[in-house]
Amino acid sequence: MTTESKTHALTDENISAIDAALKKAQARKATREAAEGTATKTGGTAAPKEPRTKVSEEEKTARAQQRATERAARKEKRDAERAAKRAAKAADKKPAHLAKVMRAAEKLSPLGQAAQLLLNEAQANLTAAELANLALHIQHVNRKAATERALGQKLEAGMQVTITGGDPRFIGRTGTVAKAQRIRCYVELEGVKKPVYLFTSDVTAVAAASEAAAG
Repeated sequence: MTTESKTHALTDENISAIDAALKKAQARKATREAAEGTATKTGGTAAPKEPRTKVSEEEKTARAQQRATERAARKEKRDAERAAKRAAKAADKKPAHLAKVMRAAEKLSPLGQAAQLLLNEAQANLTAAELANLALHIQHVNRKAATERALGQKLEAGMQVTITGGDPRFIGRTGTVAKAQRIRCYVELEGVKKPVYLFTSDVTAVAAASEAAAG
């Protein structure tokens, strides 16, 4: 083979390799340019920013007024909601002094029909001062009668008595004398764990009460 034929042969053999190398170089360039373009978008060289539009003083004032109005509206709404909650809570809660009065009323023994009618009539026809004065007179009359009964009766253990004074919870109930002293006594009541401590004038013997009712 001559030198000329060898050179021609070598050139033909390298054509494919040269083309392949060029394609690889072009691909690498395209990949690099694409990567640089992505970097520019995400964190690379930023595009030039447009100049800010200058806000006039009138616009600043209007925006400030709008923000103040919105804040005032939100505050007014919050205050109204809080006031509504407080009002609802106050409506459900009774005043402290009234709650004490109601608790005291719960401790009173129930009245009989005649006594309840008298009380209703007194409440309907008497002033507050007259009711207070009447209550004092009733207490005095009751105490006087209890003292007279205490002087005329002798209590002994085992006697049946009706409670007429002392703790309002037990007034009207009948029990058994557990222990009797000169002016004090202990009365056992059904459903009550401990004997009730009373003045002897706060109880009436069942037999004496029956005789008084019959007379």
